[in-house]
Amino acid sequence: MPRDKVPEHETAVDLVEKGWAALDGDHTSVGDIVDTLGRANFAPLLILPALALVSPLSGVPGFTTLCGLIIATVSLQQMTHRSSLWLPEWMRAARLRTDRVRKVYRWFRVPARWLDRVTRQRLHLLVTRPLVILPQLFCLICGAVMPFLELIPFTSSILGVVITALAVGMFVGDGLLVLIGLLLATAMASGVATLVVT
Repeated sequence: MPRDKVPEHETAVDLVEKGWAALDGDHTSVGDIVDTLGRANFAPLLILPALALVSPLSGVPGFTTLCGLIIATVSLQQMTHRSSLWLPEWMRAARLRTDRVRKVYRWFRVPARWLDRVTRQRLHLLVTRPLVILPQLFCLICGAVMPFLELIPFTSSILGVVITALAVGMFVGDGLLVLIGLLLATAMASGVATLVVT
């Protein structure tokens, strides 16, 4: 099976349930979740932090920065075709209280079910090489700028929606969802540029 290729039957809900299995003990670390999802599948490792940015967890100080750095790190390694993910030890060791994560994690099932209903394989050109480099690059840029937007309300959640669309599109092979994510990212970048210029 080619790297970064998930089984065709695996859905967004399946991904959420796999992540749930990592929530054990008093605290859950990034490394626990990454190891549960599997280090060879990059798109799933983008989806969960992106979903978390749209959840109440985004209000935890420093959480947006952590998710942004994870997304940027995963995207960069996805673009360079690494066979497995590497994260620095400090990033793997970052953790939250498991009970807090579980409360928010239950919410993940709602968007996951909706995504499974509306996504299907289409516009496959956008999720295969060479054009798949575009959503990967946009995820990298969104993740990299996120630490600088930590104090600006709602920006992390908007970027979380964009990255979720791109990552889920790559995960299920839905080029239309990737196209929507690219358009959203472009619109957001244009809006920010307009604000800076004026």
